[in-house]
Amino acid sequence: MRGPPPEPVWRVLAKVRGADAAIAVLVLLEGLAGAVSAFEIAPQEWRVEAYPPSPVLTPVLTAQLALTAVAAGGALVEIGEEKLPASDWLAENQLAFPPIRIGRFFIHGSHHRGVVPPGAISIAIDATTAFGTGEHPSTRGCLMALETLERRRRFRRPLDIGTGAGILAVAAAKLLRRRVLASDIDRAAVRVARHNVTRNGVAGLVQLRRAPGYRDRAVQKSRYDLIVSNILARPLALMASDLARTLAPGGRAVLSGLLCRQEPIVLAPHRGCGIVLERRLVIDGWSTLVLRARPRAK
Repeated sequence: MRGPPPEPVWRVLAKVRGADAAIAVLVLLEGLAGAVSAFEIAPQEWRVEAYPPSPVLTPVLTAQLALTAVAAGGALVEIGEEKLPASDWLAENQLAFPPIRIGRFFIHGSHHRGVVPPGAISIAIDATTAFGTGEHPSTRGCLMALETLERRRRFRRPLDIGTGAGILAVAAAKLLRRRVLASDIDRAAVRVARHNVTRNGVAGLVQLRRAPGYRDRAVQKSRYDLIVSNILARPLALMASDLARTLAPGGRAVLSGLLCRQEPIVLAPHRGCGIVLERRLVIDGWSTLVLRARPRAK
């Protein structure tokens, strides 16, 4: 028996000048669409796509996007919206999301029915979510950093700030076998993360909170020896003092979601708080920073 015909979907297509501006436009569209993506099509020129279930592009939104791009140091060059033909775009999206092997992690869509490689840590993430499936270089960098850190020491209290789809919280819970506190300011992201946490069988290990950064009572109850935050350069820089208060002496922080040239923006305020760079990973122009808190003075 066949199900109901697939619903039509709309596509917002924007051309943006500047990587920072493209990220800012993507973030703004993320709250309106079921899926978003950004691709560099030429030096400093990006194509941003969003797939909302109904028309969203209005003169007001167009003006907001243009101002957002300018505020991020770029420009909105073109923008338009079109109705796509009715098709099973979710199934097509799943087919476009093949399993990914990143170190010990084997990341796959919930539709995957293949074999998980021996010794791999399986992470099932729905390919229909807009908050991260492991394909982006910043997520890959965080997963690689987590695996490297786990080989060197035992972490007892991990924290994930800006969890998105929950992929890093799930990875930390499965890798470390420790309870993970994860938060995100976006209600939809928390809902998606809760779905993925349950699907991966770690609901007993991951506590999810809707909260703005570190300003949450549950987060402020403890200090953490491992903090992961894969968001954007400016929020990371603005939250440096919060991270410094929250990271335990000798603890490690894994920060990502920034381009290589944005490293100074993030590193300077952390250095001013006594949090120093230990190592960096660079993948396709995106940086993942591993920072270290100075140990407690004896």
